[in-house]
Amino acid sequence: MNLKRFRVVGAIALSMTYAGLGYAQPAPRSKPEGASQLKCEGTEEPGDHAPTPADPYPLMAAGWGPEAGNGLMYSRWAEDWTGMRAAGDAPLFKAMPLGGDAYLTLSAEARLRYDLFENGQLMGGNDYQQGLFRGVLGADLRLNPSIRLYGEIATGQVEGRRSDATANFQNDASLQQLFVDARTYVGSTLIGAMVGRQEFADGPRQLISLSDGPNLHRTWNGVRLYAHDQRLRVGAFDLRGTRLGTGLFDEEIDHAERLQGINASVIVSQGSGPNTYLEPFWIHSENPGFRSGGQIGLDDRDTYGARLWGRWGNLRFDWTLARQTGEYMGRDIDAWGVFAVQSVALSDEGWKPRLTSHIDVASGGGAYGGGTLKGFNQLYASSNYLGEGRFLSLSNLMLIAPGISVSPTQSTSLSVEYGFARRLADNDAAYAGGMRAYPGTQNVPGHEIGGLLRVAGSWAATEHLTLSFDFEHLAAGHVLQQAGLPSGSCGYVAATFRY
Repeated sequence: MNLKRFRVVGAIALSMTYAGLGYAQPAPRSKPEGASQLKCEGTEEPGDHAPTPADPYPLMAAGWGPEAGNGLMYSRWAEDWTGMRAAGDAPLFKAMPLGGDAYLTLSAEARLRYDLFENGQLMGGNDYQQGLFRGVLGADLRLNPSIRLYGEIATGQVEGRRSDATANFQNDASLQQLFVDARTYVGSTLIGAMVGRQEFADGPRQLISLSDGPNLHRTWNGVRLYAHDQRLRVGAFDLRGTRLGTGLFDEEIDHAERLQGINASVIVSQGSGPNTYLEPFWIHSENPGFRSGGQIGLDDRDTYGARLWGRWGNLRFDWTLARQTGEYMGRDIDAWGVFAVQSVALSDEGWKPRLTSHIDVASGGGAYGGGTLKGFNQLYASSNYLGEGRFLSLSNLMLIAPGISVSPTQSTSLSVEYGFARRLADNDAAYAGGMRAYPGTQNVPGHEIGGLLRVAGSWAATEHLTLSFDFEHLAAGHVLQQAGLPSGSCGYVAATFRY
Protein backbone atom coordinates (compact mmCIF):
# COMPACT_ATOMS: atom_id res chain seq x y z
CA MET A 1 0.00 0.00 0.00
CA ASN A 2 1.08 3.54 -0.69
CA LEU A 3 1.13 6.08 2.13
CA LYS A 4 0.37 8.89 -0.30
CA ARG A 5 -2.83 7.10 -1.25
CA PHE A 6 -3.86 7.04 2.41
CA ARG A 7 -3.13 10.74 2.69
CA VAL A 8 -5.31 11.51 -0.32
CA VAL A 9 -8.16 9.38 1.02
CA GLY A 10 -7.76 10.97 4.44
CA ALA A 11 -7.75 14.49 3.07
CA ILE A 12 -10.87 13.81 0.99
CA ALA A 13 -12.66 12.22 3.96
CA LEU A 14 -11.71 15.06 6.29
CA SER A 15 -12.77 17.80 3.90
CA MET A 16 -16.09 16.09 3.17
CA THR A 17 -16.68 15.45 6.88
CA TYR A 18 -16.01 19.04 7.85
CA ALA A 19 -18.30 20.14 5.06
CA GLY A 20 -21.04 17.97 6.56
CA LEU A 21 -20.16 18.63 10.21
CA GLY A 22 -19.96 14.89 10.93
CA TYR A 23 -19.64 12.87 14.12
CA ALA A 24 -17.82 9.61 14.68
CA GLN A 25 -19.49 7.14 17.04
CA PRO A 26 -22.22 6.26 16.52
CA ALA A 27 -22.78 7.60 13.01
CA PRO A 28 -26.34 8.78 12.42
CA ARG A 29 -27.99 7.39 9.33
CA SER A 30 -31.35 7.49 7.71
CA LYS A 31 -33.65 4.95 9.35
CA PRO A 32 -35.87 3.12 6.88
CA GLU A 33 -39.51 2.55 7.66
CA GLY A 34 -39.79 -0.64 9.69
CA ALA A 35 -36.22 -0.53 10.99
CA SER A 36 -36.07 -2.13 14.43
CA GLN A 37 -34.20 0.74 16.04
CA LEU A 38 -37.46 2.71 15.85
CA LYS A 39 -39.36 0.10 17.86
CA CYS A 40 -39.49 -0.83 21.53
CA GLU A 41 -40.91 -4.28 21.04
CA GLY A 42 -39.81 -7.44 19.31
CA THR A 43 -40.83 -8.62 15.85
CA GLU A 44 -42.43 -11.86 14.67
CA GLU A 45 -41.02 -11.70 11.12
CA PRO A 46 -37.75 -10.45 9.60
CA GLY A 47 -37.89 -6.83 8.47
CA ASP A 48 -39.17 -6.13 4.95
CA HIS A 49 -37.54 -2.67 4.72
CA ALA A 50 -34.30 -3.41 6.60
CA PRO A 51 -32.38 -6.61 7.44
CA THR A 52 -33.68 -6.81 11.00
CA PRO A 53 -34.06 -10.34 12.39
CA ALA A 54 -37.18 -11.79 13.91
CA ASP A 55 -36.82 -11.69 17.69
CA PRO A 56 -39.45 -11.46 20.43
CA TYR A 57 -37.12 -9.17 22.42
CA PRO A 58 -36.34 -5.62 21.18
CA LEU A 59 -33.39 -5.77 18.81
CA MET A 60 -31.57 -2.84 20.42
CA ALA A 61 -31.32 -4.85 23.66
CA ALA A 62 -31.09 -8.38 22.24
CA GLY A 63 -27.33 -8.68 22.79
CA TRP A 64 -26.38 -9.07 19.12
CA GLY A 65 -23.90 -6.20 19.24
CA PRO A 66 -23.97 -2.55 18.16
CA GLU A 67 -26.06 -1.35 15.22
CA ALA A 68 -24.29 0.39 12.34
CA GLY A 69 -27.42 2.08 10.95
CA ASN A 70 -29.81 1.42 8.06
CA GLY A 71 -30.51 -1.97 9.59
CA LEU A 72 -26.87 -3.06 9.29
CA MET A 73 -24.96 -4.43 12.27
CA TYR A 74 -21.30 -4.35 13.21
CA SER A 75 -21.53 -8.14 13.54
CA ARG A 76 -22.96 -8.97 10.14
CA TRP A 77 -24.27 -12.39 11.17
CA ALA A 78 -26.97 -10.59 13.15
CA GLU A 79 -28.66 -9.39 9.94
CA ASP A 80 -31.54 -11.27 8.28
CA TRP A 81 -32.34 -10.34 4.67
CA THR A 82 -35.01 -12.97 4.07
CA GLY A 83 -37.85 -10.57 4.90
CA MET A 84 -36.66 -8.11 2.28
CA ARG A 85 -36.28 -10.98 -0.24
CA ALA A 86 -39.89 -12.03 0.40
CA ALA A 87 -40.99 -8.42 -0.13
CA GLY A 88 -38.98 -8.19 -3.36
CA ASP A 89 -36.66 -5.48 -1.98
CA ALA A 90 -33.48 -7.45 -1.23
CA PRO A 91 -30.32 -6.04 -2.83
CA LEU A 92 -27.95 -8.08 -4.98
CA PHE A 93 -26.26 -11.01 -3.17
CA LYS A 94 -28.68 -10.80 -0.20
CA ALA A 95 -30.88 -13.79 0.72
CA MET A 96 -30.27 -15.50 -2.64
CA PRO A 97 -32.68 -18.45 -2.86
CA LEU A 98 -31.00 -21.86 -3.18
CA GLY A 99 -34.12 -23.98 -3.27
CA GLY A 100 -36.54 -24.96 -0.54
CA ASP A 101 -36.01 -22.86 2.57
CA ALA A 102 -32.30 -22.27 1.90
CA TYR A 103 -30.84 -18.80 1.31
CA LEU A 104 -27.31 -17.44 0.94
CA THR A 105 -26.29 -13.90 1.88
CA LEU A 106 -22.90 -12.37 1.11
CA SER A 107 -21.55 -9.33 2.95
CA ALA A 108 -18.47 -7.16 2.68
CA GLU A 109 -16.73 -4.38 4.57
CA ALA A 110 -13.76 -2.20 3.63
CA ARG A 111 -12.27 0.46 5.88
CA LEU A 112 -9.48 2.90 5.05
CA ARG A 113 -8.12 4.89 7.97
CA TYR A 114 -5.23 7.31 8.34
CA ASP A 115 -3.81 7.86 11.85
CA LEU A 116 -1.53 10.64 13.04
CA PHE A 117 0.22 10.59 16.45
CA GLU A 118 2.23 13.21 18.31
CA ASN A 119 4.06 11.90 21.39
CA GLY A 120 2.29 8.60 20.93
CA GLN A 121 1.88 6.64 24.18
CA LEU A 122 3.10 9.91 25.82
CA MET A 123 6.66 9.18 24.74
CA GLY A 124 8.49 12.37 23.79
CA GLY A 125 9.32 12.50 20.10
CA ASN A 126 7.21 9.43 19.30
CA ASP A 127 5.57 11.08 16.31
CA TYR A 128 4.34 8.84 13.52
CA GLN A 129 1.72 8.24 10.86
CA GLN A 130 -0.06 5.05 9.88
CA GLY A 131 -2.40 3.97 7.15
CA LEU A 132 -4.79 1.15 8.03
CA PHE A 133 -6.92 -1.09 5.84
CA ARG A 134 -9.60 -3.59 6.85
CA GLY A 135 -11.20 -5.99 4.39
CA VAL A 136 -13.91 -8.47 5.39
CA LEU A 137 -15.98 -10.97 3.40
CA GLY A 138 -18.82 -12.89 5.02
CA ALA A 139 -21.27 -15.60 3.98
CA ASP A 140 -24.51 -16.51 5.79
CA LEU A 141 -26.01 -19.83 4.67
CA ARG A 142 -29.53 -20.34 6.06
CA LEU A 143 -30.55 -23.94 5.43
CA ASN A 144 -33.97 -23.29 6.96
CA PRO A 145 -35.42 -20.96 9.61
CA SER A 146 -33.81 -23.08 12.36
CA ILE A 147 -30.29 -23.87 11.10
CA ARG A 148 -27.65 -21.66 9.55
CA LEU A 149 -23.90 -21.55 9.04
CA TYR A 150 -21.95 -18.28 9.10
CA GLY A 151 -18.35 -17.79 7.98
CA GLU A 152 -16.14 -14.75 7.64
CA ILE A 153 -12.57 -14.09 6.49
CA ALA A 154 -10.67 -10.83 6.92
CA THR A 155 -7.38 -9.14 6.21
CA GLY A 156 -5.66 -6.22 7.92
CA GLN A 157 -2.89 -4.13 6.38
CA VAL A 158 -0.69 -1.40 7.87
CA GLU A 159 1.43 1.23 6.14
CA GLY A 160 3.95 2.82 8.53
CA ARG A 161 5.66 0.99 11.40
CA ARG A 162 4.42 -2.19 9.83
CA SER A 163 6.99 -4.37 11.61
CA ASP A 164 5.71 -3.19 15.01
CA ALA A 165 2.05 -3.84 14.22
CA THR A 166 0.31 -6.59 16.16
CA ALA A 167 -1.60 -9.37 14.40
CA ASN A 168 -4.98 -7.68 14.86
CA PHE A 169 -3.66 -4.82 12.71
CA GLN A 170 -1.28 -6.55 10.26
CA ASN A 171 -2.70 -9.86 9.07
CA ASP A 172 -2.50 -11.54 5.67
CA ALA A 173 -5.77 -13.40 6.17
CA SER A 174 -7.72 -14.75 9.11
CA LEU A 175 -10.72 -17.02 9.51
CA GLN A 176 -12.55 -14.57 11.71
CA GLN A 177 -15.79 -16.45 12.23
CA LEU A 178 -17.18 -19.89 11.50
CA PHE A 179 -20.13 -21.10 13.56
CA VAL A 180 -23.44 -22.92 13.47
CA ASP A 181 -26.54 -21.21 14.85
CA ALA A 182 -29.46 -23.49 15.74
CA ARG A 183 -32.69 -21.94 17.00
CA THR A 184 -36.37 -22.70 17.47
CA TYR A 185 -39.44 -21.37 19.26
CA VAL A 186 -40.94 -22.94 22.36
CA GLY A 187 -44.27 -21.20 22.59
CA SER A 188 -43.41 -17.49 22.29
CA THR A 189 -39.81 -17.97 23.46
CA LEU A 190 -36.91 -18.07 21.02
CA ILE A 191 -34.14 -20.43 22.16
CA GLY A 192 -30.87 -21.12 20.40
CA ALA A 193 -27.20 -22.00 20.48
CA MET A 194 -24.21 -20.64 18.55
CA VAL A 195 -21.26 -23.05 18.39
CA GLY A 196 -17.88 -22.22 16.86
CA ARG A 197 -15.74 -19.12 16.27
CA GLN A 198 -17.78 -15.96 16.74
CA GLU A 199 -17.82 -12.32 17.71
CA PHE A 200 -19.28 -11.52 21.12
CA ALA A 201 -20.35 -8.11 22.42
CA ASP A 202 -23.19 -8.72 24.87
CA GLY A 203 -22.84 -6.48 27.91
CA PRO A 204 -21.63 -3.03 28.98
CA ARG A 205 -19.18 -1.66 26.42
CA GLN A 206 -16.90 -0.67 29.31
CA LEU A 207 -16.29 -4.42 29.74
CA ILE A 208 -17.16 -6.32 26.54
CA SER A 209 -16.81 -5.18 22.93
CA LEU A 210 -15.83 -6.19 19.41
CA SER A 211 -12.77 -3.89 19.55
CA ASP A 212 -13.63 -2.03 16.35
CA GLY A 213 -10.54 0.23 16.43
CA PRO A 214 -8.00 -2.38 15.20
CA ASN A 215 -8.27 -3.79 11.69
CA LEU A 216 -9.57 -7.15 12.91
CA HIS A 217 -12.35 -7.62 15.45
CA ARG A 218 -11.79 -9.75 18.53
CA THR A 219 -13.29 -13.24 18.21
CA TRP A 220 -13.94 -16.18 20.52
CA ASN A 221 -14.35 -19.95 20.22
CA GLY A 222 -16.99 -21.96 22.02
CA VAL A 223 -20.70 -21.96 22.69
CA ARG A 224 -23.27 -19.27 23.35
CA LEU A 225 -26.80 -20.13 24.52
CA TYR A 226 -29.76 -17.75 24.46
CA ALA A 227 -33.46 -17.62 25.29
CA HIS A 228 -35.53 -14.55 24.32
CA ASP A 229 -39.10 -13.77 25.31
CA GLN A 230 -41.08 -10.53 24.97
CA ARG A 231 -40.00 -8.92 28.26
CA LEU A 232 -37.00 -11.01 29.30
CA ARG A 233 -33.95 -12.62 27.75
CA VAL A 234 -31.20 -14.73 29.32
CA GLY A 235 -27.89 -15.94 27.94
CA ALA A 236 -24.91 -18.09 28.88
CA PHE A 237 -21.52 -18.42 27.22
CA ASP A 238 -18.34 -20.47 27.49
CA LEU A 239 -15.64 -19.12 25.17
CA ARG A 240 -11.90 -19.33 24.49
CA GLY A 241 -9.78 -16.64 22.90
CA THR A 242 -8.47 -16.57 19.34
CA ARG A 243 -4.69 -16.14 19.12
CA LEU A 244 -3.94 -14.43 15.82
CA GLY A 245 -0.84 -14.87 13.71
CA THR A 246 0.26 -12.39 11.07
CA GLY A 247 0.33 -14.91 8.21
CA LEU A 248 -2.26 -16.73 6.17
CA PHE A 249 -4.94 -18.48 8.28
CA ASP A 250 -2.45 -19.17 11.09
CA GLU A 251 -4.71 -18.26 14.01
CA GLU A 252 -5.15 -20.72 16.88
CA ILE A 253 -7.54 -21.28 19.76
CA ASP A 254 -6.02 -19.97 22.99
CA HIS A 255 -7.44 -22.40 25.54
CA ALA A 256 -5.82 -20.48 28.41
CA GLU A 257 -7.77 -17.27 27.74
CA ARG A 258 -11.33 -17.91 28.85
CA LEU A 259 -14.55 -15.93 29.01
CA GLN A 260 -17.57 -17.48 30.68
CA GLY A 261 -20.72 -16.08 32.15
CA ILE A 262 -24.44 -15.60 32.46
CA ASN A 263 -26.35 -12.43 31.58
CA ALA A 264 -29.91 -11.27 31.24
CA SER A 265 -32.03 -8.33 30.18
CA VAL A 266 -35.48 -7.44 31.48
CA ILE A 267 -37.80 -4.61 30.49
CA VAL A 268 -38.51 -2.77 33.73
CA SER A 269 -40.70 -0.05 32.20
CA GLN A 270 -42.65 -0.13 29.00
CA GLY A 271 -45.05 2.22 27.33
CA SER A 272 -45.61 4.18 24.16
CA GLY A 273 -42.06 5.53 24.39
CA PRO A 274 -38.68 3.77 24.67
CA ASN A 275 -38.17 0.97 27.16
CA THR A 276 -35.91 0.94 30.20
CA TYR A 277 -33.75 -2.16 30.57
CA LEU A 278 -32.12 -3.76 33.61
CA GLU A 279 -29.29 -6.13 32.70
CA PRO A 280 -27.58 -8.15 35.45
CA PHE A 281 -24.41 -10.03 34.50
CA TRP A 282 -21.69 -12.33 35.79
CA ILE A 283 -18.47 -12.70 33.79
CA HIS A 284 -15.65 -15.08 34.64
CA SER A 285 -12.39 -14.25 32.86
CA GLU A 286 -9.00 -15.97 32.82
CA ASN A 287 -6.13 -14.09 31.20
CA PRO A 288 -2.63 -15.61 31.53
CA GLY A 289 -0.97 -12.50 30.09
CA PHE A 290 -2.38 -9.84 32.41
CA ARG A 291 0.03 -7.04 33.46
CA SER A 292 0.05 -5.51 36.91
CA GLY A 293 2.85 -3.80 38.81
CA GLY A 294 5.52 -4.79 36.32
CA GLN A 295 4.53 -8.46 36.47
CA ILE A 296 2.76 -10.67 33.95
CA GLY A 297 0.69 -13.62 35.10
CA LEU A 298 -2.68 -15.31 35.34
CA ASP A 299 -5.59 -13.04 36.21
CA ASP A 300 -8.51 -15.24 37.33
CA ARG A 301 -11.38 -12.84 37.94
CA ASP A 302 -15.14 -12.74 38.46
CA THR A 303 -16.96 -9.57 37.42
CA TYR A 304 -20.57 -9.20 38.45
CA GLY A 305 -22.95 -6.28 38.44
CA ALA A 306 -25.83 -4.67 36.58
CA ARG A 307 -26.52 -2.20 33.83
CA LEU A 308 -29.59 0.10 33.77
CA TRP A 309 -30.20 1.96 30.54
CA GLY A 310 -32.90 3.55 28.46
CA ARG A 311 -34.63 6.89 28.07
CA TRP A 312 -36.87 9.03 30.23
CA GLY A 313 -38.28 12.06 28.44
CA ASN A 314 -35.35 14.04 27.03
CA LEU A 315 -32.84 12.11 29.17
CA ARG A 316 -30.90 9.15 27.82
CA PHE A 317 -28.92 7.17 30.35
CA ASP A 318 -26.66 4.12 30.52
CA TRP A 319 -25.41 3.27 34.02
CA THR A 320 -23.28 0.28 35.06
CA LEU A 321 -22.06 -0.91 38.45
CA ALA A 322 -19.49 -3.73 38.60
CA ARG A 323 -17.60 -5.58 41.34
CA GLN A 324 -14.57 -7.81 40.79
CA THR A 325 -13.12 -10.60 42.92
CA GLY A 326 -10.70 -13.44 42.25
CA GLU A 327 -6.93 -13.96 42.23
CA TYR A 328 -3.94 -12.55 40.38
CA MET A 329 -0.75 -14.59 40.73
CA GLY A 330 -1.91 -15.85 44.13
CA ARG A 331 -3.10 -12.44 45.38
CA ASP A 332 -6.71 -11.70 46.22
CA ILE A 333 -8.63 -9.21 44.05
CA ASP A 334 -11.11 -6.68 45.40
CA ALA A 335 -12.02 -4.07 42.77
CA TRP A 336 -15.02 -2.10 41.58
CA GLY A 337 -16.16 0.26 38.84
CA VAL A 338 -19.03 2.69 38.26
CA PHE A 339 -19.79 4.03 34.78
CA ALA A 340 -22.52 6.58 34.08
CA VAL A 341 -23.25 7.84 30.56
CA GLN A 342 -26.07 10.30 30.03
CA SER A 343 -27.30 13.05 27.71
CA VAL A 344 -30.14 15.56 27.65
CA ALA A 345 -31.78 16.89 24.49
CA LEU A 346 -32.01 20.67 24.45
CA SER A 347 -34.13 20.73 21.30
CA ASP A 348 -35.61 18.25 18.83
CA GLU A 349 -35.41 20.79 16.02
CA GLY A 350 -32.65 22.35 13.96
CA TRP A 351 -29.25 20.97 14.91
CA LYS A 352 -30.80 18.95 17.77
CA PRO A 353 -28.21 19.88 20.40
CA ARG A 354 -27.64 17.53 23.32
CA LEU A 355 -25.66 18.04 26.49
CA THR A 356 -23.61 14.92 27.11
CA SER A 357 -21.50 13.56 29.93
CA HIS A 358 -19.94 10.39 31.22
CA ILE A 359 -18.54 9.74 34.66
CA ASP A 360 -16.20 6.79 35.04
CA VAL A 361 -14.78 5.68 38.37
CA ALA A 362 -12.64 2.53 38.63
CA SER A 363 -10.71 1.41 41.68
CA GLY A 364 -6.93 1.19 41.91
CA GLY A 365 -4.20 0.29 44.36
CA GLY A 366 -2.02 -2.62 45.38
CA ALA A 367 -0.32 -3.21 42.04
CA TYR A 368 3.12 -2.20 43.34
CA GLY A 369 2.83 -3.66 46.82
CA GLY A 370 1.60 -6.79 48.52
CA GLY A 371 -1.73 -7.95 49.80
CA THR A 372 -5.02 -7.42 48.01
CA LEU A 373 -4.98 -6.12 44.42
CA LYS A 374 -7.57 -3.36 44.07
CA GLY A 375 -6.98 -2.35 40.46
CA PHE A 376 -10.05 -2.71 38.25
CA ASN A 377 -9.61 -4.78 35.07
CA GLN A 378 -11.51 -3.30 32.13
CA LEU A 379 -11.50 -6.75 30.47
CA TYR A 380 -12.32 -6.23 26.76
CA ALA A 381 -13.60 -2.67 26.80
CA SER A 382 -14.53 -0.77 23.64
CA SER A 383 -11.45 0.79 22.08
CA ASN A 384 -13.50 3.91 21.33
CA TYR A 385 -15.04 4.44 24.76
CA LEU A 386 -12.11 6.43 26.21
CA GLY A 387 -10.66 7.25 22.82
CA GLU A 388 -8.74 5.59 20.01
CA GLY A 389 -5.61 7.37 21.23
CA ARG A 390 -5.70 4.97 24.18
CA PHE A 391 -4.46 7.63 26.57
CA LEU A 392 -6.49 6.21 29.49
CA SER A 393 -7.71 2.88 30.87
CA LEU A 394 -10.57 2.13 33.24
CA SER A 395 -8.33 1.39 36.20
CA ASN A 396 -7.33 3.67 39.09
CA LEU A 397 -9.29 6.40 37.37
CA MET A 398 -11.93 9.02 37.99
CA LEU A 399 -12.96 10.74 34.77
CA ILE A 400 -15.64 13.41 34.51
CA ALA A 401 -16.28 14.33 30.87
CA PRO A 402 -18.97 16.88 29.97
CA GLY A 403 -19.64 17.69 26.34
CA ILE A 404 -22.12 18.64 23.64
CA SER A 405 -23.27 17.02 20.42
CA VAL A 406 -25.24 18.37 17.46
CA SER A 407 -26.81 16.84 14.35
CA PRO A 408 -27.03 19.45 11.59
CA THR A 409 -28.73 16.90 9.30
CA GLN A 410 -30.14 13.40 9.61
CA SER A 411 -26.86 11.96 8.35
CA THR A 412 -24.30 14.16 10.12
CA SER A 413 -23.36 15.07 13.64
CA LEU A 414 -20.48 16.48 15.65
CA SER A 415 -19.45 16.09 19.29
CA VAL A 416 -16.97 17.79 21.59
CA GLU A 417 -16.11 16.77 25.14
CA TYR A 418 -13.43 17.51 27.70
CA GLY A 419 -12.60 14.99 30.39
CA PHE A 420 -10.99 15.76 33.74
CA ALA A 421 -8.93 12.70 34.68
CA ARG A 422 -7.65 11.88 38.17
CA ARG A 423 -6.33 8.72 39.78
CA LEU A 424 -7.85 7.41 42.99
CA ALA A 425 -4.77 5.80 44.62
CA ASP A 426 -1.51 7.75 44.42
CA ASN A 427 0.56 4.66 45.25
CA ASP A 428 -0.60 3.06 42.01
CA ALA A 429 0.21 4.07 38.45
CA ALA A 430 -1.88 6.04 35.99
CA TYR A 431 -2.85 3.70 33.16
CA ALA A 432 -2.90 4.06 29.40
CA GLY A 433 -4.98 1.91 27.05
CA GLY A 434 -4.60 -1.84 27.37
CA MET A 435 -3.84 -1.47 31.09
CA ARG A 436 -0.32 -0.22 30.26
CA ALA A 437 1.08 1.65 33.28
CA TYR A 438 2.65 5.03 32.57
CA PRO A 439 6.25 4.47 33.72
CA GLY A 440 7.22 6.16 36.97
CA THR A 441 3.76 7.44 37.85
CA GLN A 442 3.51 4.99 40.75
CA ASN A 443 6.44 6.77 42.41
CA VAL A 444 5.16 10.38 42.32
CA PRO A 445 2.56 12.02 44.57
CA GLY A 446 -0.67 13.62 43.41
CA HIS A 447 -3.91 12.67 41.73
CA GLU A 448 -4.31 14.87 38.62
CA ILE A 449 -3.60 12.87 35.46
CA GLY A 450 -4.66 15.56 33.00
CA GLY A 451 -7.40 16.75 30.67
CA LEU A 452 -8.60 14.78 27.63
CA LEU A 453 -10.12 16.76 24.75
CA ARG A 454 -12.07 14.79 22.15
CA VAL A 455 -13.63 16.10 18.95
CA ALA A 456 -15.36 13.55 16.73
CA GLY A 457 -17.54 13.63 13.67
CA SER A 458 -19.12 11.47 11.00
CA TRP A 459 -21.09 11.84 7.79
CA ALA A 460 -23.12 8.98 6.34
CA ALA A 461 -22.51 9.90 2.70
CA THR A 462 -24.67 7.02 1.45
CA GLU A 463 -26.46 4.07 3.03
CA HIS A 464 -23.23 2.09 2.62
CA LEU A 465 -20.43 4.67 3.00
CA THR A 466 -19.50 6.58 6.16
CA LEU A 467 -16.75 9.17 6.50
CA SER A 468 -15.50 9.99 9.99
CA PHE A 469 -12.81 11.82 11.88
CA ASP A 470 -11.56 12.01 15.45
CA PHE A 471 -9.08 14.22 17.30
CA GLU A 472 -7.85 13.67 20.86
CA HIS A 473 -5.38 15.57 23.02
CA LEU A 474 -4.31 14.63 26.53
CA ALA A 475 -2.89 17.65 28.37
CA ALA A 476 -0.48 16.19 30.92
CA GLY A 477 -1.39 16.98 34.51
CA HIS A 478 0.68 16.97 37.70
CA VAL A 479 1.14 13.19 37.93
CA LEU A 480 2.35 12.79 34.35
CA GLN A 481 4.55 15.88 34.51
CA GLN A 482 6.22 14.71 37.72
CA ALA A 483 6.99 11.41 35.99
CA GLY A 484 8.58 13.29 33.09
CA LEU A 485 5.86 12.48 30.56
CA PRO A 486 4.65 15.02 27.96
CA SER A 487 1.22 15.80 26.57
CA GLY A 488 0.13 13.83 23.52
CA SER A 489 -2.26 14.01 20.59
CA CYS A 490 -3.72 11.71 17.98
CA GLY A 491 -6.22 11.97 15.18
CA TYR A 492 -7.64 9.97 12.33
CA VAL A 493 -9.83 10.20 9.27
CA ALA A 494 -11.59 7.12 7.97
CA ALA A 495 -13.88 5.89 5.23
CA THR A 496 -15.94 2.73 5.90
CA PHE A 497 -17.95 0.88 3.25
CA ARG A 498 -20.41 -1.82 4.28
CA TYR A 499 -22.50 -3.93 1.94
